[in-house]
Amino acid sequence: MTSKLVLDNIAGRTTAGSIAVVGEGNGTTTNLQQGLAKSWCNWATASSFSIYDSYNIASLTDNGAGNTKPVLTSVMNNDDYSYIGFSNETNYMGNNDERTTATFKLLSQNSSHSNTDCSDNNVAVFGDLA
Repeated sequence: MTSKLVLDNIAGRTTAGSIAVVGEGNGTTTNLQQGLAKSWCNWATASSFSIYDSYNIASLTDNGAGNTKPVLTSVMNNDDYSYIGFSNETNYMGNNDERTTATFKLLSQNSSHSNTDCSDNNVAVFGDLA
């Protein structure tokens, strides 16, 4: 028999913002909210600067070739969050740790470590929302 759960909201019983989920192997639990991406974005910087799709991204700032600064719609709790970025046309996508609760910088670089624009850039952000 297939089960179906339909609801609009889910909250922890003890603490509304904390839901434990049994992990693989049934021996550990993980926190549902901690494991979710708090923001993500897919965008182009080559030929045109445009967002393909995103979640919790208010805007992107184009600071020149391969230099993008995403601005979060809902800010993070502090600047200790984690993010990962990558691109389809470069060998390296780095950052220079200009992180604040509302924004961060991504540098898309080629194999010579020169900033370069790309047609497909991606980033995901993990941590605590404010």
